[in-house]
Amino acid sequence: MANLDRTGEKRERIVEAARELFLRQGLRGTTMEAIARAAGIAKPTLYAQFSDKHAVFGAILERLVVAKIAAFEAGIAGEEPVAERVGRAIADMYRVLGGVLDGSVHADELFQAHKQAAGLFAQADARIAARLAAELEAAGIADARHLARLLLDASYGLASKTIGRETRDADIRLLAERVIGPALNRNR
Repeated sequence: MANLDRTGEKRERIVEAARELFLRQGLRGTTMEAIARAAGIAKPTLYAQFSDKHAVFGAILERLVVAKIAAFEAGIAGEEPVAERVGRAIADMYRVLGGVLDGSVHADELFQAHKQAAGLFAQADARIAARLAAELEAAGIADARHLARLLLDASYGLASKTIGRETRDADIRLLAERVIGPALNRNR
């Protein structure tokens, strides 16, 4: 049991050290040697946990996806009007992503590098899209799936353009209000 705890602690140190290095130096500028040094472990120990830096980056992305889904689910919960909850949920989701990248000169590289884990993100995005469509449908919006996809795609564009800007949350909330409001009014 103690060995499993030590292995988990080492893995945590590796992931955290790599995350900091990726933010400071970018994915291309970070080596396995630098990760091992920053984590305070030997390279063979690092390679016993991860095959290469992309595998370490993948572990970071897995954690990020879990946090992204949790932020969306927390934001969508509540009794407020659907446009408000949707705007909050999507903004919260991108705040989690932005929180990891904000302040890094390598934010664009890292934001685009997540495509290496396209399957992981595709599963999370499908789950979020289905949940969003269900909320919109429950509010009586026709073509809820299409509107959910439109909101998520437009929000992705806003988030990728506003990394590190304080207007990201407000922009996403405004988008949700302006897209959902007319759809609700058409159904009344």
